[in-house]
Amino acid sequence: MMKLKCQLIAYPDAPQEIIERGETLLKNKIQSVEIDFTNQHPDALFIVTGGSENQAKHLLEERNQVLLLAMTESNSYAAASEIKSYCLSKNILSTLYNIDHETNINYEVENYLKSKHALSQISQYKIGLIGHVSEWLINSNIDNNILNQRLGIELEQISWNDFPAYDQYESSSDFLDHFSNNGFELDESSKVYKLLQDIIDQKQLDAITVECFPLVRENAVTACLGLSLFNTIGLPAGCEGDMTSITGKIIAKELTGQIPWMANLASVNDDGVFFAHCTIATNLVSDYKINTHFETGLGTAIQGRFKSENATVFRLNRNLNKAFLSYGRIVERPERNDSCRTQIKIELPNTDIQKLKENPLGNHHLIIPGNYTELLKHFFTLIEIEIV
Repeated sequence: MMKLKCQLIAYPDAPQEIIERGETLLKNKIQSVEIDFTNQHPDALFIVTGGSENQAKHLLEERNQVLLLAMTESNSYAAASEIKSYCLSKNILSTLYNIDHETNINYEVENYLKSKHALSQISQYKIGLIGHVSEWLINSNIDNNILNQRLGIELEQISWNDFPAYDQYESSSDFLDHFSNNGFELDESSKVYKLLQDIIDQKQLDAITVECFPLVRENAVTACLGLSLFNTIGLPAGCEGDMTSITGKIIAKELTGQIPWMANLASVNDDGVFFAHCTIATNLVSDYKINTHFETGLGTAIQGRFKSENATVFRLNRNLNKAFLSYGRIVERPERNDSCRTQIKIELPNTDIQKLKENPLGNHHLIIPGNYTELLKHFFTLIEIEIV
């Protein structure tokens, strides 16, 4: 059971029975988490009465986020509104719930704790951008300062020339074992994986996004299988140097435990959205085969059958202040010859389809098996990302 560290505050010199009543009321309302009443680094402040605003103000010094809980009686919510306003003026991330009226207060508190923990984990990430953001991704880069200020993520740009050429590496037995029995010669792809593994180890990276087309153009070899394997074993890895996608992959992993599939928004129609890409983690597909890379006909790529029957779809913008978020049913798994190798068609609400048609945040979207819309909504609200 998760634990909520909570401090109760009331007007100065409030009788002990008021505090004790607050403890009882809160425990009766929130039962899905263990409540630890403490004055030491609490996750939440429960505003028991009015007249507690100044006390809250002092407690909020040097804090960057807080959960505010209140109720209707004793001017509790009135005081909490003033405190919430103060948080907004000081750029303190805050969420306010009236425990009398939130029908899903237990669920909301759980999501808050999950989001808070995820944000803490995300802030420890170091991303390696290997090469550059691909030239066609004209609205998918994220400024280093925004990335660090919003999420605490460190970014290091790494030149391919800082490391030996991929063909100087030996084949990876782990890679070859993972992709065995496929009918393709994989030594070259295996060496690319080994190169990326060396970069990750030397630079102590927690995630990578790779400008992969230079490899294809210059050496007729791809990183598609290597990126697939990294995602499968739990290290977020993206292609084309897309910063919005790798950031979203990190968020999804820390919130849900799953690394999503990064896919092209290949087509949007009234009856569904067609997504496709040449790399996908093998734990997201029920079966797959190795094929060539679609755009070039070279190297190796994954043509898999997405195994979930439904999925969450989301994407961030380059300023990390907006997100698209939807959920739908997978209605088709095509095998078209005119698109990237792994393909799905997903049925989304008509309002969301119209958003993708008229106001897309960009090309690549992230697809997570299952429904995580409420958890992602909570996380985005916590860090003040608007869902468009």
